[in-house]
This record gives sequence, C-alpha cells and structure tokens, in this order.
Amino acid sequence: MRRLTRADLDWVLDLSAARRERLVPFAPRFWNPAPAARDVHRDFLGSLIDSPRVLSIRTDEGFLFGVSRDGILVVDDFALEHETAWPLDGSALLRGASEEGRVRLVCPVPESARRLAAAEIGLVTVESWWHRDLDPLGGPVEAGDDCRLVVEGAAGQLVPAPPVYAPGGPVLLVTEVANAVALSAIEQAAVRRGAPVSVVTLPPDDPRGAQLLEPAGYRRTTDFLEQPVTRRPVGGR
Repeated sequence: MRRLTRADLDWVLDLSAARRERLVPFAPRFWNPAPAARDVHRDFLGSLIDSPRVLSIRTDEGFLFGVSRDGILVVDDFALEHETAWPLDGSALLRGASEEGRVRLVCPVPESARRLAAAEIGLVTVESWWHRDLDPLGGPVEAGDDCRLVVEGAAGQLVPAPPVYAPGGPVLLVTEVANAVALSAIEQAAVRRGAPVSVVTLPPDDPRGAQLLEPAGYRRTTDFLEQPVTRRPVGGR
C-alpha cells in the first residue's frame, strides 16, 4: 500500500467512472452522471491527491480517499478493479483508513462487497438515505434564496447534487417528518422550487422506512457506516 500520486489519477478516474455506471441502474435519476463528470472529478480528486491533509492511498487493485470532517474521516471515493479483490484489498484499504481516525463510510445499498469489507473492520450502519423521484411541476419554478423548507410536521432543505451527478435540479433532503401528509407537503414545496429528487434521512432500522416511506414510493439507496462509539462505564470501570 502507498500514497496516491498524480500519475495514478487517470487510473483512479477510470475506476470511478466504472463504479458510477454500476450504480446508475439502481437509481437512474439520483445517480445520473453529469455530462462533464470526468473533468469535474479530475479537478476534485487531483486536489485531494495534492493535499497533505487528505488520506489518499492505493494498492495494486484499488484506491481510497479519506477527507477529515468534524473529526471524522469520511470515505466516499473508494473503488477496486475487481469485486473479487474486496476481501483483501478492500479490507486492507479500510484498515489503513481506520488507523488514521474514526471512519465514516458512504455505502450505496447495491455495493454488497463494500459492505462486507466494512463489517470486517467493525463498521455498522448509523444513518440511511431513502430516495424517490418527484414528479415535475410542469410550469415555472418558484425562486428563493432560503434553502430551508419547513411545513407542518416536516423540515428539510434543498441541497445541490454532487457535481459528478446531474439529477436536473436541487435535491430535497428531509431531516424531520412526522407522517405521510407532512411528507407529501414538503415534497410539493420542493417541486415548486425545482427539486426532481427527494431524500429522507433515517436512523438504521427506523420503522418509518417500511411504514411511511416504502408506501410513498421511496427506496433505501445509501447507508453511512461508522465504528461504534465505545462508552466508558460511570466511574471509569
């Protein structure tokens, strides 16, 4: 294992593009690649390779980037040449990241081999994103500078999609929702602002996934995995 260099960048971009293609069928609008995805990703990943504050490592089979945010090493850009390499190279890269600090791994649901490698080093799901495509308004969208959306029983915000993806507008990120009526209301408010996709964040195994979101047409697309927090007993024993 060694640190990535600029000489590795085209190889990294090739693996990243192949990974995006594999994800698209699972959520075509959510993970629709932007027309200039490779150029955008080249600039972004190149800046990460150049940064001494970013963990960027590789093996013969794959690479991993870890970006520190609020004391946690977020791992999203992470791919391998072959699925058969996950038990060895995938696990080794994740172990290398965990030696640098607390890891938060972005894990799309269809990437089962990625999840197994994470489980081997003790990562567990701490948050899930559920998504559905929204029906367009069919007319002019409302303008507004405030990205927050609040209706009775629900709250969220409009966020830009990652530059490598092009769902066709901002993404509604719902962080609070009480019931189906509130969910429909905040979706409608987002559609009026031009959002083509809604994402609801829930803790793992939250019953609202099956009880509220699945009947409304949502699908769990992404999990976020971390090492469990070890709490010391009262008194230090």
